[in-house]
Amino acid sequence: MLRRRLLALTAALLPVAALAQAPPRIRMFELYKPDLSFSDLAKKLAGKPVTIQGFMAPHLKVESDFFVLSNTPVETCPFCASEDQWIDTIIFVRMKKRQEAVRPGELIQVVGRLEIGPQTDAATGFVSRVRLTDASYQRP
Repeated sequence: MLRRRLLALTAALLPVAALAQAPPRIRMFELYKPDLSFSDLAKKLAGKPVTIQGFMAPHLKVESDFFVLSNTPVETCPFCASEDQWIDTIIFVRMKKRQEAVRPGELIQVVGRLEIGPQTDAATGFVSRVRLTDASYQRP
């Protein structure tokens, strides 16, 4: 009888344990204050794994391990500008390993380590203020 209760309790707690280990899910607008400085939440989560939902912008190169994540479908190159012209609704994503690209209008969830602060990517020359590194994505 006690064993059955223990098994039932363990089974009931499994989903809770899985949620506790999942990276926190944040939204792009939560990364910035109204003046486009980084939010306290962004600073707190910097260097940690997070989950962000959005749309993959069209790839500039077919075989690439990076892409642009946007909160709306994107048709133009957001990295062809300077940091002063940064769009606060995009994130540069460097994948852990290459994955097949999805259609630009298809919603995805990206998990990766959050990096904040201006940086120019050595391989591409792209300027970014927010990045997800060691990332992977899936359809929700």
